[in-house]
Amino acid sequence: MQQETKIQVKEGHYAKRSYNSLERFISYHYQIDSVLRAKEIESVIEIGAGNGIVAGYLSDIGIHVTTCDFDQRVKPDIVADIRNIPVPDKSYDAVLAFQVLEHIPFEDFVNALPELARISKKYVIISLPYRSSYFELILKFPGIRTLFKRNFFDLSLRFPIAFKGFDTSGQHHWEIDRKKFSLGKVRKALEQRFSIKEEFSPLLNKFHYFFILEVK
Repeated sequence: MQQETKIQVKEGHYAKRSYNSLERFISYHYQIDSVLRAKEIESVIEIGAGNGIVAGYLSDIGIHVTTCDFDQRVKPDIVADIRNIPVPDKSYDAVLAFQVLEHIPFEDFVNALPELARISKKYVIISLPYRSSYFELILKFPGIRTLFKRNFFDLSLRFPIAFKGFDTSGQHHWEIDRKKFSLGKVRKALEQRFSIKEEFSPLLNKFHYFFILEVK
């Protein structure tokens, strides 16, 4: 039985300085870049309207953006739950859901995937929280682009050590971890409906884990 989704944050939450941290803006960059790398995307629906930064940028570069959220206070174009989106099949080139799906139970996450596939013509791009700790070393030096054709080296090592934020926030039903909701388990659920074209964690924000998916 599908659980009713309750509003988990106070009004104005997405405008707070504490929310829009350096790490968050790095994630915004990768959200936008994931759309641009997918190519041939002219229309998207962003589920989880948030503060509108990603939608605003994509709109400014000519992509038609529809926003969807069950919280009408963030003024989405469509007020709806991610598990039941009232639009026709194949309405958008890409469906975006960044840091959204963990706000419903894992069973509902699995059941929501066919809905995301239904309304997409080709791509579904999501990010999920990865509950762990990590060591990260970023190397940048003169001549790196000339020598290696890249801006930096990002070397990281993830540890299965989790802190108590998940237990006390009251917002997430689940997160990727090393036990109950492993990365392998999440991949298996995604591969029922999609081909995984790319997956990664951003520079300086390994808590967010991205999947660029193509509808089968």
